[in-house]
Amino acid sequence: MEADLTNLTNSFRQFESIIYDALENEQSSIVKGVKWHLGNMETEEENKSIQSSGADPGADRIPDKNYKNWSTNIQFTPKYTYYPRNREDIINCVKIAKEEGLKIRCAAEGHTWSSLSMTHSFLLILDENLSDITIEKYDNGDWVVHAEAGAQISKIDKILKKNEPPLTIESMTVLDTVSIGGVVATGSHGAKTQSRTIAEQVVGLEIVDANGDLRKFSDEINPEEMAAARVNLGLLGIIYRVSLRVKPMYNLRMSDTYPKLATFSKEDLKKLVMESDGVEIFYWPFNASNKSTDSSQDSLMVKRWTESTDEPTLNKLELALYRAAQKAATFFANYYYKLLILDPNSTPYYTHLISSIKSPERDMVWQAPDAIHYQAGIDNILCQDMEFAIKVDDDFGNVITELNYIIDQIYAYQKDKKFPINLTVELRILKSSKALLSTAYDEDPEAYYFFPEVLSINDTKFYGEFCQNIAKRWIDKYKARPHWAKSWEDIPNIKDYLHGLLKERTERFEKVRKNYDPNGMFFDNDSIRYVFYGSP
Repeated sequence: MEADLTNLTNSFRQFESIIYDALENEQSSIVKGVKWHLGNMETEEENKSIQSSGADPGADRIPDKNYKNWSTNIQFTPKYTYYPRNREDIINCVKIAKEEGLKIRCAAEGHTWSSLSMTHSFLLILDENLSDITIEKYDNGDWVVHAEAGAQISKIDKILKKNEPPLTIESMTVLDTVSIGGVVATGSHGAKTQSRTIAEQVVGLEIVDANGDLRKFSDEINPEEMAAARVNLGLLGIIYRVSLRVKPMYNLRMSDTYPKLATFSKEDLKKLVMESDGVEIFYWPFNASNKSTDSSQDSLMVKRWTESTDEPTLNKLELALYRAAQKAATFFANYYYKLLILDPNSTPYYTHLISSIKSPERDMVWQAPDAIHYQAGIDNILCQDMEFAIKVDDDFGNVITELNYIIDQIYAYQKDKKFPINLTVELRILKSSKALLSTAYDEDPEAYYFFPEVLSINDTKFYGEFCQNIAKRWIDKYKARPHWAKSWEDIPNIKDYLHGLLKERTERFEKVRKNYDPNGMFFDNDSIRYVFYGSP
């Protein structure tokens, strides 16, 4: 086993060496291949932008088409599936659903682990067919990007970069293959502390309601309704278009350091957060040694962003090659991770290997979106993910406490030859949100929340049990709230818990919702119905 892992480590390092050698020689065959691929990518993007029109949802809807999300943990067969290509298609879908007494739910790229999209009625897929993007400059000098709900983040970034002047969204998810409609509807977030969740970047929404009318939401029109719309879980209608505040392009210095877990203190963390644009912490199990029985020698990986006036470290070509290397690495890693399902006892060897590959300290300057989307190919690795939001204590002590608790539990399970976590433990810290259904909602705009999450390969034994145990601790100790798009529905009694915890806010949300969907056309989700109304 150890000999095989040594060979594998050497293979990865040789692959990395080839990539870095290629960065120094722009005439290499690898670079020429990347140039050709970049040309092909341009053509593919142009082809995707060609939109059909005049489709009849009544005739073109697909009966009994099985739906499977990206991670394959959610599967169902709606009565009808349809891929709208424009606003009129969405409106016509709603009118047909109303006539036929159908419910409607939406899906985008399928990167949601929970059942939010599930329906046995009418499923709308908001994908690249619905991805028109425009940029507007207001009279006061502010910039806004308007993106149809199916637009991928990567496409939005690309168009913003090409603008004159180049622009960027202030904060976004690491993954750029997700669609903006799904990102906003589920209350997703990035790692930029002061920028809060992505909901706070949203300045306008256009939603088709249950009558087929296009409704507009903004703070200027009605701040209470906008507080509901910013994180709406698809309950107000079908998101047609999202408007996001953007700013002139800037650069971020991104550094990776590896402090010892045993000496990384709450004072260290608080100082980092207060002096950075963003901080993200990772822990790879058993990273000190594949024979470790405790965390005393383990390290963390701390990723830090700070605004910089320095030029980006990589040019456009080098960046493309760097991303290609990342995608290749995750593709190969996925194969080896799957072996853990066959032999869970080898988990310490594999996680130690992965951590050793990632261990070099780095300090590089990137354009903001390239720093935010720092890892390409994440979705090559099919995994499970649970995440909660917890309010940060004034001294940041509870962040360190809970990080250590997760790691201690990993080693406690190891003693019983159980290995529930084989990918990573991840943690981000953001300021609060004013969106009613945001997991980071708080009346105090200066409050901080941390978002611990645990990830493992699909079908990892004891992962569910591990998650349930730590979720119960966070709920009991902090009144923690789950990320809507991650796995949470299997946690015992969580729907009853959320029904009580969120009652005041769900009642405020309901007053808004009933103006746009009084008969519950879009309320076709058992979990959310339970959270709003209590047990069936």
